[in-house]
Amino acid sequence: MDYQQLLKGKRVFVTTGARGIGKAIALLFASQGAVVAVGGKNRKALRETEKELQEIMPECLALECDLSFFDQTENVCKHLLKTWGGIDILVNSVGVNDRCTAHEYSDEQIERLMEINYKSGLRCVRCFAPGMLERGYGNIINISSIHSEMSMPGYMMYAGTKGAMNASARVMALDYARGGIRVNNICPGLIMSDAMKDEINEYPEGTAREEFMAMLDRMQPLLPGKMEDIANAALFLASDMSSFITGQSLMVDGGASIKAHP
Repeated sequence: MDYQQLLKGKRVFVTTGARGIGKAIALLFASQGAVVAVGGKNRKALRETEKELQEIMPECLALECDLSFFDQTENVCKHLLKTWGGIDILVNSVGVNDRCTAHEYSDEQIERLMEINYKSGLRCVRCFAPGMLERGYGNIINISSIHSEMSMPGYMMYAGTKGAMNASARVMALDYARGGIRVNNICPGLIMSDAMKDEINEYPEGTAREEFMAMLDRMQPLLPGKMEDIANAALFLASDMSSFITGQSLMVDGGASIKAHP
């Protein structure tokens, strides 16, 4: 195995990669020899990411897509089928949250989170799995969340959609194992992603922000994670280093899931 080019010749679709964890995964995968397509709805960030990817691998591309609309998800998948003839690795990297309790949610809220966090990934699998089965090779990686296993007040909808993602992945791993497709989940804990940085910046400088940062620091035994930590875990699962691993949910959470109290 060439540990310098772990994904050489592989075609990858990262469903959201304009910024954040998805972008970190896309850049790392391209540096490891993969041709990567990223989706996203932030046009400016998407173009910047495409430029960075093409500096590593000129064949990479970015595709504008809002995963809250099922037709856009299906259209971008069909475009990749037509352009590349299929993909080898699918990374379902999207995740949005909308906090409320079970008696407060609206039908519109739950349908939006179900479509983005859960159904969009299934739509991608439905599109790409037949080709993977025909070729006898495929790899599906879901960026889930620690909230799929343990959570906090107000995360009912988010935890539910990520939990559904984990459960479905286990069954897909069974369904597709002898067809050469592996399916795994990554469950990040607190990661200093672009989205997390945006949330931090919502707090005014001073006591409020300092208290919030101190709370983040206490959430796990290790220091808060970096986007590269998730990208490295994704590379492990995407490569042949993990060829005997399927149906698993890998906790990449700095030890938060083993800590009894905050």
